[in-house]
Order: sequence, then structure tokens, then C-alpha cells
Amino acid sequence: MTQVNLDEVRRQLTELNYKADKIRIVTVSPMDEALLETCTTTENECFYNSYMNVIYGKGERYVLGYRCEDPIIDHAIIRKGDQYFDPTLQAEGDFEPYQYAILTEFTVFDMMKHAKSNKDFPPDVDYLLSKASKFKNVIDAEKIRK
Repeated sequence: MTQVNLDEVRRQLTELNYKADKIRIVTVSPMDEALLETCTTTENECFYNSYMNVIYGKGERYVLGYRCEDPIIDHAIIRKGDQYFDPTLQAEGDFEPYQYAILTEFTVFDMMKHAKSNKDFPPDVDYLLSKASKFKNVIDAEKIRK
């Protein structure tokens, strides 16, 4: 697994008006190849892929957050049980587990409800920031208002 400086990740999250101390960081693991074969894995479309994979039961939760790189990258993955997977990156090949900062997780119902209010696009970071008051557990809504 690629090592990242988590203090630097937290600094970048804070700069983006997130409450970095409230954000959980997890490891994204490779999924079983047989399951990956059944997933939606359109290249460079992590939000769409994760959305479709949750709709079709390949994952239980749509997870929105940031890949812990320098700089951090907004990204969507899926959760199944207590594990996190990234079919989009894994389908590209040479997948290495990596650290991921979770902003929020959506059930299929919540994900679809939010997509409906987002012109049928899967929830992304911009959408989350536009609804800062609803996600004030991880977004510093006071800083955004200034």
C-alpha cells in the first residue's frame, strides 16, 4: 500500500472546508475478480460506476470522499459488509490498496433520492458542499458562509 502523510491529507481537507478530525480514513481493498467482472467499470467514471454498482447490488453503500494522495482526489467507491472497494481503479489493472477519506455513505434509497435532487447525477463532492447544512458533521458550514 502506498503510504501517504495523513497530516497533509487532513490539512488539505481542512482547506476545502471539511472537519478533518471528523473524517474517517479507511483502506480500499481489491475485490474478488469474479465480482469485479460483474461490476460497472467505465474508465474515469467513479461516481457513475459506484452509483450503478450499488443499484445493482454489487455494493451496499455508495461512499463519497477523497483518495488520499497528494493532492487529494474526490472520488466515489462502494462498501460491501465492512470492506471498501474501488471497481473503477481496480479495473484499470495493477491495483494497490490505498487510503480513502470518507465524507459520507449512502444507502441505495438515499443515494437515489439525492441523485433525483441533483438532476439525476450521482451525489458528488460539489453536491455535498451545496447541501453543507445537511452534512455539517463533516463540512464546516460556517466557513463556507463567510
